[in-house]
Amino acid sequence: METKYDILIQNKRDIQFKFTIRRKFTILRGNSATGKSTLFQMVSDANSSRFSGVTISCNAPIKALYETGYKYELENESGNIYIIDEDFGPLKSKEFASIVSKSENCFILITRESLPGIPYSYKEIYEIKTSGKYHSFENVYTEYDKFHECDHIVTEDEDAGLEYYQHLYGDKVKSSFGNSNLSKFGRPDTLLIGDGCAIGAFIQDLLLTKSILYLPESFEWKLLQNGMFQHIADIKTLIEYPEKAVTTDYTSIEKYSFKLLSDITRNTPAQYTKSKLNPCYLQQCCCKGTKCDFYTRSKKLS
Repeated sequence: METKYDILIQNKRDIQFKFTIRRKFTILRGNSATGKSTLFQMVSDANSSRFSGVTISCNAPIKALYETGYKYELENESGNIYIIDEDFGPLKSKEFASIVSKSENCFILITRESLPGIPYSYKEIYEIKTSGKYHSFENVYTEYDKFHECDHIVTEDEDAGLEYYQHLYGDKVKSSFGNSNLSKFGRPDTLLIGDGCAIGAFIQDLLLTKSILYLPESFEWKLLQNGMFQHIADIKTLIEYPEKAVTTDYTSIEKYSFKLLSDITRNTPAQYTKSKLNPCYLQQCCCKGTKCDFYTRSKKLS
């Protein structure tokens, strides 16, 4: 199932919600009386009766999900967009996180809680913006896609990712050994590096540290932007339009990027593994003395 959908929901009183989802998981936050429950109820009404007065325009079915029978439904249904209200009991459970991660559906999760078991992007956290009867989604957080060298650099990556940044910036780079630990290293003179596509549950903790943030989609996504891959169509699509490349088969762009990079470089001098970074990604020219399907001096980036 694709993950980008334009959605229009309205009722006979002309209350309208118009928004776009772009990833498998979309988080909807906000205070009470901002329209979140109204949105859920309108979808529920449309599901329960064709005479409800609610119309939904979308290229995929949109359904309200309830606790009763939800496990069976998610394990046996695919191709749907499910909206889940904040009073959904299992929302914060490990079992729920496991089920939705494996499910080939998209999810709009209404919650003010962090959900560390679900890999959602900080870019896909929204609040409802209202103008009269018209409602839309507005990003809660700005983008953190610019690298700024600081006195201290901490990356959530270890092994290959840590090796990459230490090669560029030396001993000032440390690892937090996971995104859940990253905020523990934060302070104003520190750059924190994390996988933006899966760090949504921890973004508020990171901001509270007053650190500088650099949150590319993932480390593998960053490596795929190396010039030696610039003519590969699948990679160009991923970089320019990630929502078109990554289906619900993958929980996040990180998972897709890892598989794509591994598949493309398998049995080549540039073969990628997480455990140790191939020198091909660190050197200006081929250090192996063998023919590489990707390498030309003019294409490779520093």
